[in-house]
Amino acid sequence: MIERLRILFPNRIIIPESVNEIPANVYMVYILTHNGIPIVLGQGKKNRSKVIFDNLNQTTSSHLKALFVRLYFLFGEGTFERYIIICDDKNEAKSIEKTLHQTIGGNHRNIPTEIRNQLFNNLDPNSITYLLLEIALRSSFDGLSDIRKWRNDGILSNEIWAEISARLQL
Repeated sequence: MIERLRILFPNRIIIPESVNEIPANVYMVYILTHNGIPIVLGQGKKNRSKVIFDNLNQTTSSHLKALFVRLYFLFGEGTFERYIIICDDKNEAKSIEKTLHQTIGGNHRNIPTEIRNQLFNNLDPNSITYLLLEIALRSSFDGLSDIRKWRNDGILSNEIWAEISARLQL
C-alpha cells in the first residue's frame, strides 16, 4: 500500500506514529488500514483525521467511522497502518479521497463476519441490546455517540448499558 501511495503522491505521505504527528491546520486525506485493507479513508483536518488513532482510551466523537474503528481495534486480529497525504486545500483533499475510494476502497462500513460474531457473541437476536447495537452500526452519524447520548438521555436501562458498554469496552 505505501509504495503505491508514494508513487501516486511523492513527498506528500506521512506515516504518523501518534496523533501528535498529525499536522494541524492542514487539509489531508487520512487512511487507516487493517491487514492492508482500508477501513477508514477520509479527508479533512486534524480534528477528523484523529479517528485513525482511536483505541480503548481515545475516541473521535462525531466521526461516522468511530464505532467501526473501535470494533476492529477490539476484535480484529492483525496489523494497523496509518497514512496521511498532505493536500493543498479542501478541494484537492476531496478529489484525492474520491480517487482513492475508487482505486483502493475504504468508503464502506462493512464489518467482517468474524468481528460481527464476536460483538454479538451469545447475545439473543431478539434482545433490546442486540437491536440497539444493530441500530448503532447503521447510524448515519456516529454510533458510539448515539449510544452515549441514549445513555445520557435515560433511554438505556442500567442493564442494557452494562451489556453494551462491556461489549464495546466503553
